Amino acid sequence: MSLSDTISLKPTATDVVRLNAWLDQKFSESGVDKSSAADLKLCLNEIVGNLISYGFKDTPDPLTRVEIALEGCSASATVTDNGAYFDIREWKLPEPRDLMNSEPGGFGVNLIKERAKHIEYARVAGLNQLKIVCGTLSP
Repeated sequence: MSLSDTISLKPTATDVVRLNAWLDQKFSESGVDKSSAADLKLCLNEIVGNLISYGFKDTPDPLTRVEIALEGCSASATVTDNGAYFDIREWKLPEPRDLMNSEPGGFGVNLIKERAKHIEYARVAGLNQLKIVCGTLSP
């Protein structure tokens, strides 16, 4: 079964919990492949966590909207936000390093790049639009 839906979020831990509950419900309703669903959920948690931690520092009225499309072995999401410009595709992966003695950061972006099959980014009218596709790409 094909399913599309949208949720709007505030940059709070409570809304991350709400996002995860919403995703679990939508994954169950759609019957999407469990591996694709798990990868998308992991990516979305990293994206929303990064928005909360870094993206909205200078944003007076932060907004985040997550639109999902689920079908068979494909799970995709488009995250739209009004935070700071950040094109994940341009982020350089950190060199191999010792976790105990290095600066934090970069591992979540690396995780997203490893789990997503396809990533698109655009900045339109002051909004970031990040699309992540997990699972099988549709033709």
